[in-house]
Amino acid sequence: MSVAVPGRGQQYSTLEIVRNGLWSFSKGFADSLRGAIELFFLDYRRAQQREQKLQQRDIDKELLLNRNSPVREIQNIAKRRALERREKERLRESSGNKQKKTEPTIMERTLKCCVLNGGVFGVSIVLFENLLLPLVQTLLYIILAGSQERADALWSYTQPVLSVAFSTLWVLPFFLLSKIVNAIWFQDIADLAFRSSQGRPLVNLSISVMIADTVFSIVVEIIFLVQGKVFSMVPIKIIGAALNLLHNCLLHSLYSFEYKWFSQGLELHKRLDYVETNWPYFLGFGLPLAVITSMPESQVMAGCVFSILFPLFIVSGNQAIIVSSPGIPPLNIFSPTIIISNAIFSRTIQTGSSKSLR
Repeated sequence: MSVAVPGRGQQYSTLEIVRNGLWSFSKGFADSLRGAIELFFLDYRRAQQREQKLQQRDIDKELLLNRNSPVREIQNIAKRRALERREKERLRESSGNKQKKTEPTIMERTLKCCVLNGGVFGVSIVLFENLLLPLVQTLLYIILAGSQERADALWSYTQPVLSVAFSTLWVLPFFLLSKIVNAIWFQDIADLAFRSSQGRPLVNLSISVMIADTVFSIVVEIIFLVQGKVFSMVPIKIIGAALNLLHNCLLHSLYSFEYKWFSQGLELHKRLDYVETNWPYFLGFGLPLAVITSMPESQVMAGCVFSILFPLFIVSGNQAIIVSSPGIPPLNIFSPTIIISNAIFSRTIQTGSSKSLR
């Protein structure tokens, strides 16, 4: 049996379609794990590129100063003097008392994300739930050892009060603050990773278009997340769970590649079309993060796990080479989300224009 690909005029057998889909899926899965390895090499490559640029700048300067000498002799002199100057500058920087302010590295930003979200926020929640609450309960039962019923009644009031106080005074403020800090650090990691492999960002959009694109992206992603939750309510649990996992995989892939695509100047509709067209690859790419973040029962802990691991997937998305799936039709899974988003923005614009006319 063979299947024709719409718009291409090429036919693929069922076996070829299945093979192409499995290859794209496995390639996406493998590429998603590259970030853990590439993270250790990107900073070194950036340092090497910076050093080569500085050496070339010094060589060009020496060539300009000695332009009246013979060609071969001037090149050798320029290279030797440039290397000597660079060596002197390195020694001066290493032995100087004043530390020169350097640009943060990808590894530094990633470690800060791990410390903030895992070492501080996540550990504090684990300690509260598994150490502080049991300790208070134990002390309460020791103090009221003569009356088990009074201890049970008092603990039934104390435990919710402590939980609400902890959530209100610590979890909620820290969660909101960490979201802002994470957004800044994620952008730094994405920019550094992009410059280390592809140079300066190619964004040539106006400020108004960039703001509109960002706002529309946030709305689309929120509605798509809700769409996945709605599909998870399908009466057959296995199918509902599979549909929800599909949404989460594609959404996490979109998160990971969005920084790179935005730096390349791709607008939202092109980014979504890219995900729908190559959905087997993005399904495999987003699978590890979607599965790991679905394990914690608490949404707050799931957010901590996501924030710890997401920098690795930003690096993976930046270094990945997307593999297409010939013969597999696009999956128009974002269509309902786009329709709802367009309706919301159209109504908002109409409401705003009608108020301005009044």
